Amino acid sequence: MKYTVYLKNTNRNKEEVYEKNEKTFRIYYGNCHVFHTLSTGDNICSSEKNYTISGRTLVPTVKSGKDISKNVNTALKEAKRLGAKGKVHTVKIPKGTYYISESLKIWSNTKLDATGCVIKTKKSGFNMIATGSSEDNQKATGYKRYKNIMIMGGVWENSKKNESSAIRLCRGSNITLKNIDMSHGSEKHMVEMAAVDGVKITNCKFHDSDIKDSKEKCEAIQLDICANDSAYSNLIYDGSPCKNVLIIGNTFENVSRGVGTHSMLLNNYIENVTIKGNSFKNITQEAIACVNYINAKIEDNKMENVGGGILFHFSKTSNDSVYTCIKNGKQAYKGKLRTNAQSSIQNNTIETRYHSLCDKNVGIELYGRNISQEMRGADNGIIPAADYYVEGVTVYNNTITAAGYGINLNDAKNNRIANNTIIDGNYVDTDPLHDQYNGIRVSTGSTGNTINDNTISGIRQTGILLYNNASATTINGNKISGCSAYGIRLNKNCSVTQSLQNNIIRDCPQGAIVTGEKSGCTVANGISQNTIQ
Repeated sequence: MKYTVYLKNTNRNKEEVYEKNEKTFRIYYGNCHVFHTLSTGDNICSSEKNYTISGRTLVPTVKSGKDISKNVNTALKEAKRLGAKGKVHTVKIPKGTYYISESLKIWSNTKLDATGCVIKTKKSGFNMIATGSSEDNQKATGYKRYKNIMIMGGVWENSKKNESSAIRLCRGSNITLKNIDMSHGSEKHMVEMAAVDGVKITNCKFHDSDIKDSKEKCEAIQLDICANDSAYSNLIYDGSPCKNVLIIGNTFENVSRGVGTHSMLLNNYIENVTIKGNSFKNITQEAIACVNYINAKIEDNKMENVGGGILFHFSKTSNDSVYTCIKNGKQAYKGKLRTNAQSSIQNNTIETRYHSLCDKNVGIELYGRNISQEMRGADNGIIPAADYYVEGVTVYNNTITAAGYGINLNDAKNNRIANNTIIDGNYVDTDPLHDQYNGIRVSTGSTGNTINDNTISGIRQTGILLYNNASATTINGNKISGCSAYGIRLNKNCSVTQSLQNNIIRDCPQGAIVTGEKSGCTVANGISQNTIQ
């Protein structure tokens, strides 16, 4: 019979030839791929099957209830070789329940299909799925190392003690996760991506992470940057962020955080992110946490029993995860400071509840920070003095049932806050701030925002509050009722630069509108055409 021998650890490919000092080689019998280990006098036909091939589909030889790591990795490595010319090959794991004891390594032009499978970890300390190898990752920059990867289907049960991210993907383009069910893991990310251009995650379930009593930020889906080894290890650090991301139609339940980012590289942005049509339930911290996102669309998501809803930050409240340098370059990152986010947060339904582990008990927050003098970042590099404000975000038509602030703006400029509904329903006395929350709070450094046509009711403090030298362009057409303190209040040195008109305010016992000389504020064209009931 004619056969081809591929000698291990060589690049040679010769028919009907092997060397006596080579112990392991691969034989191709038509579509049957086998490994064989030679010893003196061995018959080369007595080989053990690893996988079969039909067309561009590789099927590993596996048994239900057994460890499939080696055979699946053999098939994935062969898919890498066969896909080198650009055609995608599928590694299809047969239906069954299996275990893995090492990472499944996936390369370019490969689809891993685990539909109908339950795959569990036997031990901790490794990623269930990862791109390529550490050696490959340490040689690559940008987005060109891996491309055209899909992980499809399967119930992936990580160890409750595993402190490694379940799926870890980096340095690639066109990477898709579809119809996977991911659970457990000990306060780590379920999916972690860094330096990926073209992410698509659809119809997946992320649930039941093993949350300890800590405030560690553990997104189910983490979009990261290649800046520093404390953010993402074993890479070349060139500052590459994720971009062109679609996260659509997924379910997040009983996890610490849903989607987001908790570290940033100064003046470096994650671009073109759509988070749409997802469901978040029983989230102890925030459902979505965006840090340095540009051209983002966060739309049509449903959030139930979440500590916080949506954070949109152009700075951090602390410097412990702000990186100022590209580690490998050993110099300050040269990216240009941008303030215009050109983003929208709209048509989301958000129900927040008090969770002691959540730092930001807020429905939606736009957060920037004016740094008056240089500071040190997490890498001990210099954060220059500058105004890192949030600009150009539309917050429209969201429904927020609040246990804290409805919408909070800090150092936010020229944003549109319109047609949102904010109602009380979830305040609890165990929250130390339970009697201090406002419907819409506009604070330090915020200017140029329009706050129009919102409906606010039942808030523990004030419906709309301007605080600490903040200003708004317009506060028009809002309906405010049943607030324990004020309807609209402008604290000292705050202002409305165009108009405060056509608001309807009722049942706010400490005052419908408090402004003017009483609070040291100004309204450019006065207060008119408001209805007080």
